[in-house]
Amino acid sequence: MPREYKQILEIVAEKPGATVEEITDLAQYRDITDTDIPDLLSKAVDNDDFLEFDDRYWVMRTGKYRFHRYDHPET
Repeated sequence: MPREYKQILEIVAEKPGATVEEITDLAQYRDITDTDIPDLLSKAVDNDDFLEFDDRYWVMRTGKYRFHRYDHPET
């Protein structure tokens, strides 16, 4: 997995519901040099690392991003 891909995962995990523009701005702020961020986002969706809805992105809660317990008031 390329370093930029992991960095984009971190950005979206820290800012759930971010748009492509917001992710691009945060990537530039962190000195990520990959200019094809939409392609990275598309790959992450295809890999089931991200969920994309209404042009916004969320990290799927798997791997290091998952909660150890489901935290919902209905449970």
